[in-house]
Amino acid sequence: MAYIIGVDGGGTKTRFCLLNTNNNERDEIRTGETNFKNTGILETKENISLGLSSLLEKRNLETKDIAYFVFGMAGCDTESDFTTFKAILKEIEIKKNFAVFNDAKIAFRACSNRNGMIFISGTGSICFSYKDDEEKRIGGWGARFSDFGSGYWIGKKFLTDFLLYLEELQESDLVFEKFKNEFIKDQNPFEYVEENFLDVKSTASIAKFILSVDSEYVNSLADVVSDTFSKLAAHLNKDFAGEEIDLVLSGGVMKNEKIYTRIKNKIKNNDALKNITVILNDKESVEGSLNLALSFLK
Repeated sequence: MAYIIGVDGGGTKTRFCLLNTNNNERDEIRTGETNFKNTGILETKENISLGLSSLLEKRNLETKDIAYFVFGMAGCDTESDFTTFKAILKEIEIKKNFAVFNDAKIAFRACSNRNGMIFISGTGSICFSYKDDEEKRIGGWGARFSDFGSGYWIGKKFLTDFLLYLEELQESDLVFEKFKNEFIKDQNPFEYVEENFLDVKSTASIAKFILSVDSEYVNSLADVVSDTFSKLAAHLNKDFAGEEIDLVLSGGVMKNEKIYTRIKNKIKNNDALKNITVILNDKESVEGSLNLALSFLK
């Protein structure tokens, strides 16, 4: 029997999947976060070790019985990051027949086996293009300087404009009134914003509410986000010289109908982008780890 293991190391949890390639039987385990930049090396090592050992125990297997491991890890962005994570694997006796990728790569490979791009927009945002063995990254440099079109970017812009609206420097819109009525109620609106949106996660958390409102302001905001991502697709598409490729849209913001529909239509209606097939990611990223592991066995 040939066994492979795929790992999706996300920002809040880690998913491990063992696949028997002969009969497609699988087992899964979940542990805590394994982004060593957030949890530290020790906790990351403990969670990886726990996940792998628990998974192997299910089938009475040992590490040597696994034909290939693929790890898709949040926080693995630079050569230094990959070196650090590989050192963690070495300490738990994973020394051969493995590969480590950024979590964006496995999300893309969960949806596509062709060349193409993935645009991820959730709390933050990041974009990658993949052409054979070449990889190009745009964005994802943090909320202060980057992450355009992310939940944080949308939330921050909205809160800025909301305060201007309160000061009568921004035109009135339904979304401002709904925000005031549903969130702030009888509280002082300036104090509410100052006290409740102190960090990236809290600011990003209101993006879903904002995009749920059908109003002139929100539609204009959705246009700005979709226009920019569509232009980015056109820019990256030049590298593919007309090759048929996939564009995977992933993350909470991209799954919003206003954003997804606009991006899809802008690409569909642009003759220069006819080679692009837009895919909304509805797959589990760990499937991408398994797909990559299978590719190494061929």
